[in-house]
Amino acid sequence: MKAAPFPIAVIGNANLDLVGGLLADWPEQGTEIFLDRADSRIGGSAANTALVLQRLGAVSGLIASAGSDAVGTMIAEAFAAPLDRIARVEAPTSVTFGLLHPGAERTFFSTPGHLDRFDMAQVRAGLADWPLDGALAMMSGAFALPALTRDSLSLMRDLRARGAQIAIDPGWPGGGWTDTTRALVQGWIAESALVLINDKELVGLTGANSVEGGLNAMVGQLPEDCVLVVKCGPDGAIALRDGETFSATSPRADIFDTIGAGDAFNAGFLAALQVGLDLQTCLRAGSAVASAVIRIFPRSTGTFQLSELLA
Repeated sequence: MKAAPFPIAVIGNANLDLVGGLLADWPEQGTEIFLDRADSRIGGSAANTALVLQRLGAVSGLIASAGSDAVGTMIAEAFAAPLDRIARVEAPTSVTFGLLHPGAERTFFSTPGHLDRFDMAQVRAGLADWPLDGALAMMSGAFALPALTRDSLSLMRDLRARGAQIAIDPGWPGGGWTDTTRALVQGWIAESALVLINDKELVGLTGANSVEGGLNAMVGQLPEDCVLVVKCGPDGAIALRDGETFSATSPRADIFDTIGAGDAFNAGFLAALQVGLDLQTCLRAGSAVASAVIRIFPRSTGTFQLSELLA
């Protein structure tokens, strides 16, 4: 008999994304400029991944928070399945304004809002009745959650004690890659079975001059059986496991809005892992899902079949 798929708990940030473009040059202060296209949608690294996992039909849930306003209600209603846990916080919901520029460049303006108040007590309350034994706990967007970041190691150890494996995608640190930040992330990696970062984050974490140099620097630093996945945008993705590298290319497409591409990759990779596919195929799945998600603007909410995307 085939074993039931392990559940995926995505722990992290959810907010509102307002996205518009294209903007080639900054307007003069006091003037008005009209953008060709715009989209309003749920965002945040963890929520982006959880939404795509929903679309893939994966056994999963989001453990996050939302503000006490109408946007917070929208987030809570989008994540109301049996494994979702959305804490409501007495604060306005965080908003990110994303301006899209030619050449797939982006500029972000964000308000902290409720994210500054999402803490360990809320996460532990959400996970109190969660089926963590045998699950994969994906911690995403930690640097956007200051109250959670400082207690993250304690949370990881609690999750492991309850039988979960840890995956992380911490994102880019607001203060840059200082020695303190590098040490913090290395501590997270030491607790993890799966690390998902992008090429720029790998270079920042290791201080290397290239992705190849960063991968070489990580050999010997990963825990036993830990998999490091490096997302390289349109160039696909690379994985490092026990000193061996694997790679997959990304489908070619004319992409207007790349916001959340890495989060969608995470969902595709995790969904493939959940159904027992090998590492090489998981990389292909991540790239295929990310491409399918970001090539549509405004973003769709329709379902995906992983087998069709891999074909």
